[in-house]
Amino acid sequence: MLNHKGTIKIETDRLILRRFSIDDASSMLNNWASDPDVCKYMRWTPHKNKEETKKVLSDSLDLYNKEFFYKWAITLKEGEPIGSIGLFVVNENDLCEDVAYCIGRKYWGQGIATEALKAILSFAFEIVGFNRIETYHSINNPASGRVMQKSGMIFEGLAKQKYKSIFGFEDSNMYSIIKEDFKKQVK
Repeated sequence: MLNHKGTIKIETDRLILRRFSIDDASSMLNNWASDPDVCKYMRWTPHKNKEETKKVLSDSLDLYNKEFFYKWAITLKEGEPIGSIGLFVVNENDLCEDVAYCIGRKYWGQGIATEALKAILSFAFEIVGFNRIETYHSINNPASGRVMQKSGMIFEGLAKQKYKSIFGFEDSNMYSIIKEDFKKQVK
């Protein structure tokens, strides 16, 4: 049985993971949502304007009242949102969740995505009670795989045409971690 908490504030050494607000539209647009390099392997095209970003945010804001909805703004402690991370139920009966994230190009290579992912894994296992967290990345985006590896996730294999990005179907590397292995890493 899962102990859903919804999107609650999570703090790490450098980050605050929090709910989005409509006031985050400019930061989201400027820091990642309009950048073709960030969107390259995503399911959405770069945002063209603030109104488009507000619409995306508005759709998420409506879901925050659901205790099983998990989507955080990644913010530096002293700043504005620089990315997003979320959990998406794969199979609640199996206590399995999928995690997805993106971060502004200016913040790549600084360990921020890894720090956010580790915090979300801890929350998912220790607070909500998931047994397995899985995710995947396009084989053309190995940097995302490094984030997964640094977070303790294990490569499970290649999934042909796993998802459709803005460029077409993407072959993907699959990663996962189970609660038991996560607990061993934390000790």
